[in-house]
Amino acid sequence: MKINLIVDKYHNDRYDSIRKAFERDGFEISTKDYALTVFVGGDGTFANGALEFISKPVLFLSRHWKRHNGSISYNSQANVDSESLSAISKRLNKGDYRIREEPVLYASYKGKKYFSIYDFFVERFGTKEALRYRIKVSDGKSAINLYSISNGFIITTSLGSTGYYSYMDILENGKPKPIPKNRIGLCHILPVKIEETRKGVVSKGKLRKEFGIGSKFEVFFERDVDPMLFGMPGNDGVRITGKAVLRFGVDKERKLKMIEL
Repeated sequence: MKINLIVDKYHNDRYDSIRKAFERDGFEISTKDYALTVFVGGDGTFANGALEFISKPVLFLSRHWKRHNGSISYNSQANVDSESLSAISKRLNKGDYRIREEPVLYASYKGKKYFSIYDFFVERFGTKEALRYRIKVSDGKSAINLYSISNGFIITTSLGSTGYYSYMDILENGKPKPIPKNRIGLCHILPVKIEETRKGVVSKGKLRKEFGIGSKFEVFFERDVDPMLFGMPGNDGVRITGKAVLRFGVDKERKLKMIEL
């Protein structure tokens, strides 16, 4: 079987041992006509690279870092020590795994779409002013308006919910709390005000709120303070200017086929 092997710069010292572990069990490393892609790295490597290979199943592996500021890989399937790699290659050969489909988020702004398997986040940039925004969330049957003054907000899939979305859980007890597989999460970043309005009734809002997988989000900014959109592959953000509406949802044409051991 041919496999595509992607190793990030923080695991370069393990590239040869990882390659040999798969080759010993009859796998061929190739960038053409491969059956699946193996990613080795942190969550950032996976988030940045997986969308390029979305037509085939992907397997995410990582190293169990002991450094305080080492890579975090909440979604990796296994460690890259020799014993684990041997067990993984044998299971792949036997077909002893399952494939689960994960949704892909889109962000739409001024006619252009961006995609993410984890999350998108919008934050203030180059200003001390907080963002003031309204988010209209609709599921086709009803709608809710969320008003907030904060540093920004996060929209995430279940796969991405162990990251930035879980910052309060991580600060409190060090353990992120993922949201269910069929939900989309919305989290405000350091808010000083959150209000919800549904059918004319105003209530106090929550720091985090979950919505159905088919929900759509429209974001309207009250003040033009040039916030930035992040979350798409790569490290560049997109500056949000003027009164254009920013939209989010789950892309119907894309799904991530993730190998689960």
